Amino acid sequence: MFDKLSENNEERNSLQIMAKNLNTVFMISTMDNEYIIKIIQGLVSEVKIGPFVMPSYEFKLTASKDEWNKFLKAIPIPGSHDLIALLRRKVLKIDGNLHPLMSHLLYFKLLLASLRPTEES
Repeated sequence: MFDKLSENNEERNSLQIMAKNLNTVFMISTMDNEYIIKIIQGLVSEVKIGPFVMPSYEFKLTASKDEWNKFLKAIPIPGSHDLIALLRRKVLKIDGNLHPLMSHLLYFKLLLASLRPTEES
């Protein structure tokens, strides 16, 4: 699901300008699966698929697989279209150090939205 973040993609590569000073490691959890995503200078350098015994990350985004699937649709329904919308609906939980996420919120929103299928896909 989120392992494609490490694939070379023009849209994701263009996001580097927004976060060229961002170096972080974060986790996305679907409750069934866990993904550790490492970002170096605004580019996703590595995605590891869990389960993990003692993972190290700065923050964690947790939502059910169903909610992530709604978020990743080509045209998500209202309330599933954005990380903050998921948070307001109380279907997304954010844990850990929020500073990297909040200081680069638009970057993370666009990064995760880049996984949505396009018309040409």
